[in-house]
Amino acid sequence: MSSRYDRSNPFESGAQETPAWNHSRDYPEAELMRGLQLASDTVLRLATQTHAAVARGDAAGAERARTSLEKQLALTTQLIDELLYNGDDHRATH
Repeated sequence: MSSRYDRSNPFESGAQETPAWNHSRDYPEAELMRGLQLASDTVLRLATQTHAAVARGDAAGAERARTSLEKQLALTTQLIDELLYNGDDHRATH
């Protein structure tokens, strides 16, 4: 190791400290954001399943996937509203 090595560089691998903004306790919405990511992934998966069922002509499978997708979209929308509007009841008009 060189004597010119800067031990204060936070981007060096092996740095012991993580930036303060990276701690969950300093970012209270971190759990909600993680939940939103998981919910969004589930929406994509269900949409793909619905598409595949329709493509193969499986009406019953498509209906089951569509029903699940509808419920998941409602949950995902609720998470988005909670993040954007701090839990206030804000219904988007479509």
